[in-house]
Amino acid sequence: MTGLQNLDLKQIAYSAIFPWDGWNRDWTIVALSALFSIAFIPVIWIYLFASRIAFWLVTVFSVLQVINVPFMIASLLAMGEGLMLRYFLEPALTAGALFCLWLPLSRAWLRQDGGVDAAEFE
Repeated sequence: MTGLQNLDLKQIAYSAIFPWDGWNRDWTIVALSALFSIAFIPVIWIYLFASRIAFWLVTVFSVLQVINVPFMIASLLAMGEGLMLRYFLEPALTAGALFCLWLPLSRAWLRQDGGVDAAEFE
């Protein structure tokens, strides 16, 4: 969402990371959509199929994103950008999702391969 809110800045960042003459707003939106889709696939595998591999992939990448927050703050300050709440929304949601993923009920659901008895919620 942050990338879509400031497409020009994201386009400049992608141009610096991936040297290609064709970067424009359309390709930036396509790249952001592809990244979202790639990140969303393990979440679907966890939810629909109780995949343990997807669980660990999401855990590892979520922890890495949360660990990256101090470096993000340092780079924003070095660029002269102010620290806005929207920059911290994604890491905060990631930390919350990671917490929910590791709740005992979630772990029990994964051990049962997604099959949950209705009595468990009473």
